[in-house]
Amino acid sequence: MRPITQEKFEILLKFIEEKRIDVLMICDFENARNVNLQYISGHPTDAILLITKKGESILIPGDFQLAKNLAEVDEFIDLSNFNYNFYLAIKELVESRWKKSSIIFGIHESTPYGTIIKMKKNISQIKFFNDPIQITKILQKLRATKSEYELNQLRKAAEMGNKTIKDIKNFCENASDETEKDLSFLLRKKVAEYGADDLAFESLIANTTRSHELHCYPNATNQKFALQGLALIDFGAKFQGYCSDITIPISFGQLSEEQQKMRDLVLKSYEAAIEVIDIGVPLWKVHEEADQVLKKEGYNLPYAVGHGLGLTVHDSPIIAGKPSDKYSLKHWQEELIQDDMVFTIEPGIYKQGLGGVRLENDVLIKNGKVEIITKSEYFNM
Repeated sequence: MRPITQEKFEILLKFIEEKRIDVLMICDFENARNVNLQYISGHPTDAILLITKKGESILIPGDFQLAKNLAEVDEFIDLSNFNYNFYLAIKELVESRWKKSSIIFGIHESTPYGTIIKMKKNISQIKFFNDPIQITKILQKLRATKSEYELNQLRKAAEMGNKTIKDIKNFCENASDETEKDLSFLLRKKVAEYGADDLAFESLIANTTRSHELHCYPNATNQKFALQGLALIDFGAKFQGYCSDITIPISFGQLSEEQQKMRDLVLKSYEAAIEVIDIGVPLWKVHEEADQVLKKEGYNLPYAVGHGLGLTVHDSPIIAGKPSDKYSLKHWQEELIQDDMVFTIEPGIYKQGLGGVRLENDVLIKNGKVEIITKSEYFNM
């Protein structure tokens, strides 16, 4: 099924009409993934989706049978009739069906430049809407709140993550010479046992020598995991396309005074962010509350304190501070917390030689109430 509701689809069509766009084009390919393809059509991958200003939805998939099984659109176009060439299929629509001397295509800002060039060369009638950022933003706005169906999927993904937390704790309590990779393999096995389709992303497993890295590379190594100091695990479960995202901060053995201070401050920062969450509160305010706790003690929060969850692990909205540069401010609009939003809260402190601390849980807003749907907490070993 397609996740977008009819009400939101009508909002998208109104936007298309107001901007005088003839066709909205969403591309998703290996070199440029775009979750809006699945959001609007239900088809997960490798296709071009065309939405006309009349509300017709036309899907040109790489895998025709997969699309017929999963997508909800008005029309499917079989690429085998066009030598498996997407541009020839679109050219046929423009020249034989729509028959316009000039047709305005709206594109998402992530559309590869090579795709634009090829379309211009092959289909002379096509002109492109000159502000793709507006298209990106309307789609982000639509995805920022979730339908009942989406909320249910996100709850299930969170619950699968919560069950796995118990296995992580057991691993840590009994760890001796086990490696980061041993824990990584365990996570993949356990989320599958609990019903997940897969991990939401490759788990980040970092012992105390690597936990200062915001996104450790490689994701897991053959190093011993249970070394004295600060470690962390960042993982999530994916259920029918929907993602959870959890980070567990772990300490092994005795911590130094500063390491303990880092842990205490991150918890204080996390609690400050959670406390301010409410309907109508600006998202930047949540970030600011978390950031100020750290700044008062000489630390910085080097990223947005949270992000939305949905068909991608980094969905809309972003819980970030107000931008300060002129370019970003030009496109920035204050966004308020609304019912049916789902996002992470994940403050952290990172210091080479001491390690890193990040506490992350997933938050769901429903009927004005704040619900923390994942159960990460400090592990002391």
